[in-house]
Amino acid sequence: MSAPSLPPIPPSHPASGPPKPDGILELRVNSPSVRLYPVPAEHISDQPLATAAMTPGNVSPAGESICLLSGPLGDFLRYSRQEASKWLIDLAHDICDPVHLRGSLLVWKEQQKQWCPVANTDPLTASRYRYDLPAGVTVGLSKISHRERKSATEVTGNATTMANRVKARDGECWVTAVSDPLVNSHICPKRMEDHFARMIYETFTSLAPAPNLSIFHEIFGIPLTNSLDAWFDKYEIGLRFVSLNNYECHVFAIAPPNKVHTIFGVLPISTRYPVAHGFPACPPQPQANYVPPAGLFRWHYLQCVLKKFAHNNHKNLPNIYYSELPLRMEGDSDDDGTDSELEWPSKGLDLGRDVANSLEEREERHLATARWVSTTV
Repeated sequence: MSAPSLPPIPPSHPASGPPKPDGILELRVNSPSVRLYPVPAEHISDQPLATAAMTPGNVSPAGESICLLSGPLGDFLRYSRQEASKWLIDLAHDICDPVHLRGSLLVWKEQQKQWCPVANTDPLTASRYRYDLPAGVTVGLSKISHRERKSATEVTGNATTMANRVKARDGECWVTAVSDPLVNSHICPKRMEDHFARMIYETFTSLAPAPNLSIFHEIFGIPLTNSLDAWFDKYEIGLRFVSLNNYECHVFAIAPPNKVHTIFGVLPISTRYPVAHGFPACPPQPQANYVPPAGLFRWHYLQCVLKKFAHNNHKNLPNIYYSELPLRMEGDSDDDGTDSELEWPSKGLDLGRDVANSLEEREERHLATARWVSTTV
């Protein structure tokens, strides 16, 4: 959405917050525009309790403004890429007002001592940005998912059914085109339960969910390889929407020295395999039923951004995290990317089969990828 044609904010509105370090980009929102969430029920057992937990109260955070995101400009440029300021505008909407998109992005111009509107095509700079909502509009910020894992076990059979349906629907990994072995990657964590999943679906897709839509429905899953699933599950890789049925992988994890995240795992930086960051992804069967809509990946991508860039001002707000079940649930080995032989007794056989069955296919995929890369450089 293009920034509105607004006159610059007069100099009588100074940049809020403490002095910003050089080279750092900050995104802020005025505290009076934000309302805090109430303490949620201990167990969210029905939709009214979930709605209550997601309905802001009447209290605003203390202080003049809240720092939402902060980090070195170079890190932000790694993800904004050719989108320029549109990337930050989109994320500001998703944090503050994902349904109505009523705010506009402003940037503090130190030389002029004033806030100025930001256009989609403006380059991002190491500046203080502010998401400015219309007078009288208040919002609750998007909640943060931290995907806890505990030790108890719940066996339902739902996870296995979901995994089978996801793999039957797509047949291969969305990124690598590997067809076996595959892991069912959950876009929203299972511990979030159905009620919050339905609210996320409605908020970020603008579609009305079925009253009985479950977190174990195949629309909340995609097949990935083991390594990609481990990153996707921990919000260390996200799929950025490019166009209908086309996404781009963005890696938010930090690789060890002299290593790089490739589409087949963390490998030496000299590897010939394609780097995951910027690699295209798409649904293998886009016309199939229950392919996840772009809005669900929009929510997951937001969680990746929050994990990497959320400021303590934001992370320390009361009740800003989703309530999640403190249980270990069936299918968790899929989510955890576990290396435990107790939880994954067939690990050696599975990985051996993976290598044996996939080397030739990966080589073919590499050649196709090399041709794709050569056309985009």
